[in-house]
Amino acid sequence: MYYWQATSLGRLLQQRPRLAHALLLQAPEGTGVAEFGLWLAQSLLCETPREDGQACGQCAACNWFVRGNHPDFRLVQPDSQVPVEEGAEPSKERKSDQIRIDQLRALQDFLSVGTHRAGARVILLHPADSMNPPAQNALLKNLEEPGPHTFFLLATSQPHRLLPTVRSRCQIVPLPRPDAGAAITWLKEQGVDDPQGMLALAGGAPLLAAGMAIERRFIEQFADRLADPRMDPVAAAASAQSAAPAEVVCELYRWCYDLLLSRLAGRVRYHAGREEAIARAAAGCDPVRLAAYVRTLCEARSLSEHPLNARLFTEDLLLDYSRAIAPAGRES
Repeated sequence: MYYWQATSLGRLLQQRPRLAHALLLQAPEGTGVAEFGLWLAQSLLCETPREDGQACGQCAACNWFVRGNHPDFRLVQPDSQVPVEEGAEPSKERKSDQIRIDQLRALQDFLSVGTHRAGARVILLHPADSMNPPAQNALLKNLEEPGPHTFFLLATSQPHRLLPTVRSRCQIVPLPRPDAGAAITWLKEQGVDDPQGMLALAGGAPLLAAGMAIERRFIEQFADRLADPRMDPVAAAASAQSAAPAEVVCELYRWCYDLLLSRLAGRVRYHAGREEAIARAAAGCDPVRLAAYVRTLCEARSLSEHPLNARLFTEDLLLDYSRAIAPAGRES
């Protein structure tokens, strides 16, 4: 758990005697909703919790939980997010990005037997929004008829993707975005250079900022190319080969969002420190054409995970970018 979540956890654990059997934990992406769910699960399973209700970290239940073998806990997630065991051969099969109905059905045996020491039982689903519709419908029966001392924790940054019937059976637990001061302090502790700039680039999400710090060299070089009015889309695509296509799409989206914001409102959201370069690049843009390209990037996100040809995929995006920012009459 991150320290910006402590207040939310404390309030929740104070309600433990009245806590709903299903909690929808929702937080902005990159702020730690999965970690919050894990710490809450451990606290609910702890046999000797602290005065504030949090896990003691020392009892048998906490030791089982940390080792990943607590008999009364299940983490349900897409196969694509399950870590590969050390020494195991990587599978050539594409792993599912969804939580499937068979994973929900597999919980029935777990739910039908008594708990290990007459304590709580916890199921954490993350990201809950990755459940496909059949899986969500299968979950409904369990939410409608929960067993005693059973808690379902649905962790997500996209609650709107859950069926209304699922949401209506859960207690909503909104987790706020951390304030900038707390996020910057944490990023400094992680050794991130320019934490304020990285936090701005991540839209205020500290975990995204920490991950992006690792990729910062690519982001900086790519932004330099995007700011260059003489950019060669083919050469730029070649230089971006080391980055995942999804990363290219995300940086293009952030850059174009700031171009549009600078053109219309005279400010930027993601690229703090590049205001002048963005203003120059945006000066001759047609906002309507640029907004249409931003919508194209939103659609490209789903394709970026598994493009047939990553190089051609990136080239096409950059060619479209060149046309989108061309002065009126020069877009062809």
